[in-house]
Amino acid sequence: MKLLSRLLLLSCFSVTLTRHVDRTNTNSRLNPYQIWNTKQFPVWKHGDPRYKTSWRGGEVKFDVSNDAPTLTGAKITFTIDIVFPHNQKLRPDGRVVWAEKASINGTQFREGEPVYPEGNLVDVFPHAPLHNLRDKKPPYVFVWKTWGKYWQVCDGPSSSLTIATDDVPIGSFTMDVVIYHYRKRDKFIPIGYASTQFSITDQIPFSVSLTQVNDKDEKDQKFIQNRAVAFSITLHDPSQYLSQSDVTFNWDFGDRSGTVISRELTVTHTYLTSGSFRPRIVIQAAIPDPSCAPKQPTEANPTASIDDTPETTASLTEMMLEEDSVEDQGRVIIKRQAANTDDCVIYRYGSFSTEIQIIEGIESVQIVRVAVAEGFLLTEMERNIVDFTVTCQGSPPTEVCTVVSDADCHVPFMTICTAVSPSADCQLILRHSFNDSGIFCINVSMTNDDSLAVANARVDINIAGSRFASAGVIAVMLGILTMASVLGSVAYAYKRLKGYQKLIEAPAACQTKSGGTSSVPVLFWGLLNQQTPGHK
Repeated sequence: MKLLSRLLLLSCFSVTLTRHVDRTNTNSRLNPYQIWNTKQFPVWKHGDPRYKTSWRGGEVKFDVSNDAPTLTGAKITFTIDIVFPHNQKLRPDGRVVWAEKASINGTQFREGEPVYPEGNLVDVFPHAPLHNLRDKKPPYVFVWKTWGKYWQVCDGPSSSLTIATDDVPIGSFTMDVVIYHYRKRDKFIPIGYASTQFSITDQIPFSVSLTQVNDKDEKDQKFIQNRAVAFSITLHDPSQYLSQSDVTFNWDFGDRSGTVISRELTVTHTYLTSGSFRPRIVIQAAIPDPSCAPKQPTEANPTASIDDTPETTASLTEMMLEEDSVEDQGRVIIKRQAANTDDCVIYRYGSFSTEIQIIEGIESVQIVRVAVAEGFLLTEMERNIVDFTVTCQGSPPTEVCTVVSDADCHVPFMTICTAVSPSADCQLILRHSFNDSGIFCINVSMTNDDSLAVANARVDINIAGSRFASAGVIAVMLGILTMASVLGSVAYAYKRLKGYQKLIEAPAACQTKSGGTSSVPVLFWGLLNQQTPGHK
């Protein structure tokens, strides 16, 4: 009986002690507005008019963003930049100075003068020393708040905060931030507040882009049959949460061609028939479960941070708010996908589908023949013309553009676009004039309402050689005509003068010394006399 009484007394004492410990733990949880020094660190409500005059020279603005959507278990990063008034500028060392002369309430400020001279930053913000990891004394304090917690970051005019999302419910949330500026000893002034929306999801965030070579309009979701379409995936994983995961992609292109399973981010597929198709992609990621990782013994480090402490390059303190003060709950709650932890692996999935149109277009273009215009009766300009015979396959084009460039296809010399109506076999002859010889790059593109096809070729144009050959032929012909004209004139003169014979004396003896020489005209006349003996 005594033993039973002792057991009952011990049990009652244990229950009383447990209740006392629970009450003590509950009261010890931090409610910052219970211990916050509102005189030293003012807390202004949203819309307080004092915000408009809290910064000398004008009202500051804030550019806040985040890298959501975030896969549950990954880390999310928030960034903020302070945008100062237009009459102020931020120097590389972080100081804010006047960009021009200014007068505030009768006080004159020079260009380049600090808006707020730096003081002795030796104070301590409510829950952490006012210094960062680089031992630089920052003049700003950013207080981030969400999920019933807040994080205090001491940094410069640009700052960031990275936190984990483990055990966070899936949905849409709001991150609020209040910005304080150090003014003087034991005095921090709130200069503004901002907020940003973010979301946590159990579906792998990613995007898919569809491209095709020579696609005329990349946004119309129309592609040419018998031409490869590239499907490219971009995973949204800024924190590299999936870097050690086994990610596979299951493709169904919607044309009953089968399923393709790949680990590559880009695959290609060619649709052989026209029509409407719906390609679909399912992503599976096998993520190693960090809770199953073998723990290796390490020496205790008094300066080591806790695993769930948010990452930031500035001084940071994380605190918990009272449950009653938690105002930010998930606005859009999605049913959580059950995680498969077999073999210490967490499986996450993602899917995407879209509708595309496959049409018959200009499938290909080819330059099959290059010919320089020839002929004896062509004008000089016509001899500079080159004919390009071009063929195409698929639907007929409505416009053809030709670009003539240098041999490396870098510098265009001439661009000509014309409307065309090709023959039934899709063949065209394009005629272009060249002023110089050399090697040229010819680019021929054919288009219609839905498609584009391009062909390139390098051609060697020798216009100068053609001009030289023609000039030689003309010179020979002119020489022949000149000789014929001279011979005809001589023959006509001989016939008119052959009836007159002048009496001449016999040459003297002394003239025989020059009998061995004769002029060309004498020889020429002698030749004519020998050829016409019947006229003597």
